[in-house]
Amino acid sequence: MFHGAVDEALPLLGDVGRTGRPALYARWLRGVALGACGRYGEALEGLEPITADAPEYSMARCLRGSLLRQIGCHDLALIADREAMASAATPGAAIEAMTGLAADAVGLEDVPAATQSLSQARDLLDRVASDPHTVAVWWRHHVRLAWVECEVALLESRYSDAVAHATLALDAAEGATAPRHVAKSLLFLAVSEIQLGQPESAIPRLRRCLMLSTSMGFLAVAWPAHAVLAALLKATDPRAAHDHFVQASAIADTVRDGLYGELATRWDARADIAALHKEAS
Repeated sequence: MFHGAVDEALPLLGDVGRTGRPALYARWLRGVALGACGRYGEALEGLEPITADAPEYSMARCLRGSLLRQIGCHDLALIADREAMASAATPGAAIEAMTGLAADAVGLEDVPAATQSLSQARDLLDRVASDPHTVAVWWRHHVRLAWVECEVALLESRYSDAVAHATLALDAAEGATAPRHVAKSLLFLAVSEIQLGQPESAIPRLRRCLMLSTSMGFLAVAWPAHAVLAALLKATDPRAAHDHFVQASAIADTVRDGLYGELATRWDARADIAALHKEAS
């Protein structure tokens, strides 16, 4: 799940029983895998049976928030992350929820709210991860928190800080041998370097990101990586840029096919998706 190709985890999760705690945890893991594969509608549907009386409820709400953000529904994600925070019973769940709330605030361009949630999450993570014997178990929290710290820095045009945060995320993901998190960290780092005026270093990072994401089924990372690389190459290598636009557009269509109702409507209304399809035509 976290240290290999997530699509290979899906058949294994299907063998887990359908009742009890193991089944609920398997539902959460399946949601993570489906989301990483860009199958957001299936992922969200699979989380619904995890109700408020289950210990896994907070992490399920937090995952729901993450999936909704990736579709572009930051306002709906905010509701889910508030529910995750209200039901968080462990430090790990609280850190996840606060990180999600900060990411929601970034999407809503509310920098003060994002900064406050990040500060609370960072303070708690620093406390619980201070024991050298257990620090390794917190790698995922460190990576996700650094991603959002990078996003806030980008929003505030602090591009050097954004590069630093993305580099920390990449180092932590590589240290944990977590390829999906490595791929997404490479994407954050490349975008930060582009904003800093260093496109020459961003290009190989994007290509490595695509190598990981396309070979291991991480479609949720692959399509924005294709799009960013296409925009970067458009002036110097238009043929290669068009190929990347086509790849990104095709993946975006695959994502759209798995959405329904309001989520599909919102996806269709996204200006960045419309621009992507136009470039690919």
